[in-house]
Amino acid sequence: MIILATLRMAFIVLHTVFWGGPVYFLSFFDPYAERAARLIRFWAKGNLWACGVSVRVQGLSQLNPHSAYLFMSNHQSQFDILALMAALEDFPLRWVAKHELRKMPILGACIYRTHQVLVDRGSRTQAVATLRKVKELLGAHISVLFFPEGTRGEDGRLLPFKPGGFMAAVEAGVPVIPITINGSRSILPPGDWKVRSGEIEIIFGVPIPIRRDGSRKAARSALLTQVEAAIAARLKTAESSLPSAEHAPSSPPSGQPERLGEQDGRETAYRATP
Repeated sequence: MIILATLRMAFIVLHTVFWGGPVYFLSFFDPYAERAARLIRFWAKGNLWACGVSVRVQGLSQLNPHSAYLFMSNHQSQFDILALMAALEDFPLRWVAKHELRKMPILGACIYRTHQVLVDRGSRTQAVATLRKVKELLGAHISVLFFPEGTRGEDGRLLPFKPGGFMAAVEAGVPVIPITINGSRSILPPGDWKVRSGEIEIIFGVPIPIRRDGSRKAARSALLTQVEAAIAARLKTAESSLPSAEHAPSSPPSGQPERLGEQDGRETAYRATP
């Protein structure tokens, strides 16, 4: 287990170095570095493949890749971003992340150059800057992803939602998509470095429109309640019950990840193929 986990981490590091140069270079050729951001999808899918992680998606067919949305997701693992980038590969997408990621070698520079929204939690003035940046991206038809919990929980249960992202949603006026992620905590638990193979389930909820019949504060509060309820309704807190590929009878994947077609219009899977 230790040897396999070490090999996986080594691949992720080398894979990051490999894609870092092209992503950084292409980030200078269009206003929002969309070409560079699309390359990051290959980085994400390659890491999922190398770690034996498949992604199963439900509810994505109800969304239009050409429309801008504000996505709100629970947060259980560092692999959440990789899984969401693979699932939303057809959507122009940026995510809101902590400012500390800017200091990471190679990855931090790519995050900054591709216009991900970096938030300094210790600065109150950041709220205005974040709101401005989110509205700018949405105005350019680029969707934005928030993790309203702000950090990863220790036991898989939802943490209290922070209001900042919901204020941005009210100000922007675009539909909000609640996302429930199951299984990622068993892939890479918080505080651990040993990546395990398995499956991550991503469920996209019904778009929630912004209310315009009251104050902004009331609209923010109502939106937070709706999103929290939608995510919680599909959340599986018993993460240990999810199957792991390392203990399953089937052999591990040995090829590049492939997006399978939607089944009955609702479900898509990303799996490795021979």
